[in-house]
Amino acid sequence: MSIRSVQEICVGYLWIILALTVHEWGHAYVADRFGDATPRIEGRLTLNPLAHISIIGTVIVPLAILFLSPKFIIMGWGLPVAINANNFKYRKLGDFFCSMAGPFMNFLLGMLILLLGFAIRKYVGSTSFWHLCVRGSLINISLGIFNLLPIPPLDGAHVLKIIAGMKEEIFAALSTLGNFLLIVLINFQIFRYCFARVCNFIFAQFLSVGKFLFF
Repeated sequence: MSIRSVQEICVGYLWIILALTVHEWGHAYVADRFGDATPRIEGRLTLNPLAHISIIGTVIVPLAILFLSPKFIIMGWGLPVAINANNFKYRKLGDFFCSMAGPFMNFLLGMLILLLGFAIRKYVGSTSFWHLCVRGSLINISLGIFNLLPIPPLDGAHVLKIIAGMKEEIFAALSTLGNFLLIVLINFQIFRYCFARVCNFIFAQFLSVGKFLFF
């Protein structure tokens, strides 16, 4: 493996750490705003990556994918934020926005990273930094879209659980099956193709915003 490849892997991993940190912080922040102090008490209302690291989801899985199959769908997850929806003044509303907060923060971060790349490329002329920002934006977009899949225990499935009024016990049971389903799903070429198309579509919209603002 070349030095350049190692450098690209390291940069990609740093983007993943940032994406997962912001994702989990988004859940914690919205829960806190809706009245649940659990994330604050447990020290999750912070942008310190160490508070959100899952050994398997944040370290082992992403690094294994980056080193063994860098073109594979980037997967990873942070330490889940404990939320007690019973503390919300408006339970369903709070639960819904908490679920959507993680993916939303990834889309927002992806947009901001890309805009930073546009700004640096225009005013400084650094194309290498532009490519780093493109990769960081794509990683955040892919993480946001992946978490919106309606498969337990992902955020998208949590939203469906709220809408359908599913009991926590049933959702927890389905989550075990969901983890297996996700592993199988990402090995299908048709899924990777569709997933990449959606990511590229969102990225194209972000590019349009950047071009409008900087050209």
